[in-house]
Amino acid sequence: MNMQNDDLLLVNAYLDGELDAAAALAFERRMQKEKSLQSAHARANALRKLMRAKLEMPLVSEGLQRQIAAELAPPAVIIAKRFDWRQLAASVVVAAALGSGLTFFGLQQRVADAGFDAVVAGHERALLAATPVDVQSSDHHTVKPWFDQHLAISPPVPELSAAGYELIGGRVEVVAGRAVPALAYKMRQHLISLVAVPNASDGERVAATTHAMRDGYSVVTWNARGFSYSAVSDIPLAELENFAKQWQTASLAQ
Repeated sequence: MNMQNDDLLLVNAYLDGELDAAAALAFERRMQKEKSLQSAHARANALRKLMRAKLEMPLVSEGLQRQIAAELAPPAVIIAKRFDWRQLAASVVVAAALGSGLTFFGLQQRVADAGFDAVVAGHERALLAATPVDVQSSDHHTVKPWFDQHLAISPPVPELSAAGYELIGGRVEVVAGRAVPALAYKMRQHLISLVAVPNASDGERVAATTHAMRDGYSVVTWNARGFSYSAVSDIPLAELENFAKQWQTASLAQ
């Protein structure tokens, strides 16, 4: 599938309802003819539905909401005895700070969860697709330029066959509404997806690695050289951690 970055933006604009009637009709006619657009539309739409389902959870529990409400509205009997504006103001400040802090933490957690879910969902779609990659090659000299051409960004693309991880190509994924590169490796008959989301990290140092399980899949994440990386596979977590270490070491040599 040869997708131009403009087409990926067009898919998201169509799903957001940002196209006028004529542009939307023209896009739908193109999508009927072009399988690449159909695939990109299906991926983006599935991701949006998944994120919408995850983001419906409340940020603050009912119990905590009652506690905050109690801070904002002291009992009437206390106010009748001694209406201390300073005490009331302090309560409001504390409650506001607590509420805003919890809201910020909740939003941050939602963003992290949505990113995790997007990576796992993309891996699952790749397993169900006829081929898990958009560009199929075991040569990093083919895969890396393909990303540069289609996304204008590319992570390192080390070849790890000597360590037991065969590079099979790359594809475009959508994370948080942004088209990002995803590398694909195989270990025996297992697929490993490595998604690289650009961030503001600098330098060669690899930031702390985190590990998790999501929907039965192992996930390993880390930051390095301007990207947030997420590796996902159905292999045991220890084996995926080894893949991450091998990849990090090899990528620093590129």
